[in-house]
Amino acid sequence: MKKKVVIVGGGNAGSIVANKLAKNHDLEVMVIEPSEYHYYQPGTIDIVGGIGKEEEMIKNNSEILNTKWIKDYVTKVDFENHTVILKSGDKIGYDYVIISAGVKNKELEGFPHWHTIEGAKLMKEMADNFEGKKIVVGYFGLIKCPAAPFELSFILRQKFPKAEITLVNPVAQPPQIQKPMAEILGKRAKELRIQVIRGFKIKNVDKQNKIIESENGEKVNYDLAFIDTPIKAGEEFSNLVDNSGLIPVNKETLRFKDYDNVFAIGDITSITTPPKTGAIAHFEANYVIKEIQNDLYGQGKGKFDGSAACAVYSGYGKGSFIYMNYEKSYALGPSSIFFTAKKAFASIYWLTVEGKIL
Repeated sequence: MKKKVVIVGGGNAGSIVANKLAKNHDLEVMVIEPSEYHYYQPGTIDIVGGIGKEEEMIKNNSEILNTKWIKDYVTKVDFENHTVILKSGDKIGYDYVIISAGVKNKELEGFPHWHTIEGAKLMKEMADNFEGKKIVVGYFGLIKCPAAPFELSFILRQKFPKAEITLVNPVAQPPQIQKPMAEILGKRAKELRIQVIRGFKIKNVDKQNKIIESENGEKVNYDLAFIDTPIKAGEEFSNLVDNSGLIPVNKETLRFKDYDNVFAIGDITSITTPPKTGAIAHFEANYVIKEIQNDLYGQGKGKFDGSAACAVYSGYGKGSFIYMNYEKSYALGPSSIFFTAKKAFASIYWLTVEGKIL
């Protein structure tokens, strides 16, 4: 009898797991995903900067998922009874469950989300209509990708060469493992005349007077601001999260508590070092695929080493390359080679989530 794999969430990591495991004839694989569309979230930078088209960044999930797809919301994962409960009331049993449902951004009126196609369109409209002088890019704390505010700042510098651009960064000192990335991004910011204020933890945004204030009273004025808001797991997972608002997992096995058949991957996990990116979600997905197949055929367990590698935009046709795992990291660039690699990945991405490459 086939073992049943239920994947909660059809984003980057969930789609990779689903499409690769669907090729295994000893498994029955299904994805529970309420959204009709799959959005390439790094594409927001391309859209806002006018270097990529909206239609290149989004596809219907029917084009992406090559296995059974249930368009519904999960309301609870019942580990004791190996069951996933849906909003419709249906209950689905499983032998393995992977929670890859992503996270929710806190709402901040007047500031569109960075990680949806709707938000990207609004951000582009805001940038295209900008006629002022001061631009501020920033975030509150835990973020999906700490390189993204730098990328956005670099692209905005290219778009507005005479603007005063400030990046407010809540991290005063990055973790040791992230220093190569922080140094190369900080150096590029200096080259492009972008002021980076580290340790600026946003306390309040005065939209009427266009002032952003930090917890220690520092203030910056803006004519245009893009603020990425805090993230946490959806309310349906409130019984699983820790104080971070995310699901705790063993960082070397990606398993939840002592359940051998329960995994959480992607943004929804409590792993923050290496930082959250689509790249680490991709590597986590491939690890879980191997773990399920190893368990299926009685082979030993492996360990996830935290690997993540990606190219990031550095502005003016250049990019940087960053590699990181739990033990080491390095950063290269800026170089036109890495810009080309990042630009090309917008197309390659669809092949990766469909399980065709990487």
